[in-house]
Amino acid sequence: MKLKHLLFTSVFLLFSFQSFSQKLQLTANHSDAKFILLNDYDDSEKQELGTGSVEYKLDKDSKNRIKIVKPGYKSEIKEYNRDLKWDKEQRITLDTRQVDISAEPFDAEIYVDGRLIGTKLIYLYIAKDRFLTVEIKKPGFATVSKVYYNQPDKETPPFKEHFTLKDRQVRLEVTPADATVVANGISVGRGNQDIKVPFGDCVTVTVTKEGFVNYEKVHCNKEGDPEPPVRDKVALEDRLVKITTAPNDASIEIAGKRVGNGSYDLKVPKNSCVEIRVSKDGFIRYIKNYCNQSNMQEPPKSDFLEMQVDEAYTSSVSSDLANVRITVPINSKHTPEDAWKILSGIVTGYFDILETVDFNTRYLTSSWQVQNFQSSIIRTRLVVSNGGNSNQEAYAVKLISQEAFLDGKNPVTVKDDEKFTDWARILKKYDGLIQEIQARLQN
Repeated sequence: MKLKHLLFTSVFLLFSFQSFSQKLQLTANHSDAKFILLNDYDDSEKQELGTGSVEYKLDKDSKNRIKIVKPGYKSEIKEYNRDLKWDKEQRITLDTRQVDISAEPFDAEIYVDGRLIGTKLIYLYIAKDRFLTVEIKKPGFATVSKVYYNQPDKETPPFKEHFTLKDRQVRLEVTPADATVVANGISVGRGNQDIKVPFGDCVTVTVTKEGFVNYEKVHCNKEGDPEPPVRDKVALEDRLVKITTAPNDASIEIAGKRVGNGSYDLKVPKNSCVEIRVSKDGFIRYIKNYCNQSNMQEPPKSDFLEMQVDEAYTSSVSSDLANVRITVPINSKHTPEDAWKILSGIVTGYFDILETVDFNTRYLTSSWQVQNFQSSIIRTRLVVSNGGNSNQEAYAVKLISQEAFLDGKNPVTVKDDEKFTDWARILKKYDGLIQEIQARLQN
């Protein structure tokens, strides 16, 4: 019995001695990796053991927790239980890359492969032969992204990387949804778009759609300038009508002001109507309304206005004698009575009715002669008065030629004086009247 007890005690002591006296050769796959002994109950560092490869004797009073570190790699913590049998050669492999990612502004969100990981600072771990995509996002700023590789044929990841979001981003919400968005003259697509405004620069945004007035706005990202909005809503509501005319040099007027000749881009504001007038000598004046109202037919994208020949124009001649008081001296061989008869005979040859005939005052007026055309009414009358002096007999003759346009809505009568304006033309039937009076009375 004593012999057996002695043998058991010897074996126990042998194993106990081995458990408390193990020495391990710790070798890292990087010659500059450090071995650091940690305190038992936290990860605080207790003692630096060496670099690359160290010999370590297991401590019977410690958990033998050792941290292996190398900048740019994820650290490894090994715990060697003193009660276990370990191979003397211990190889530690650091092959997971580590990048310390920080971002500014500090509330910017850091995403890894599309998953939100955190803000301000994260530790990015890239397994061997893998890659990860990092994105830094914040509303109102352009997203920054970068791909990190842990592959032998790719760029080595840095130890640390700091991202500062400086480029701004405007979320453009567009109506109609198929409107085209252009940034600094380059089309970026149709409908809603994210517009990047680089730091220290400005971007001109234009939104276009055929039949609508363009939207244009400049967003700047410069020191001292107001910050670009996070969102900008753009609704194209004012309509645009591209008007062309035939003839191609016809005058286009709005509210009495000439705005173009032959072509014009007409803007029709929302909830309003715009009337245009197109005119050219020899053609019927064209009047048209374009409305941009919910209860009205929407304006066309383009409109071709072909004018019709004006018969009033072809039935008349241009004259500098119209609406002008002309003095006609009377040849002294004519007595006043003879001159009056000559004048009256000439006038009645052109006008059927005379309203006023007074030889004593030398005053004569014809009635208005009216001729109707498709676009207007022309009225003509002759007024004669005494134009001489004490030395010579003379008549003052004025051929009045006036025009009133027809709008197709309101009737016009010869007595509507306010609707008539002087016309620098004379109907062909009255062409030669003044010249005949001059010739007959002066010869």
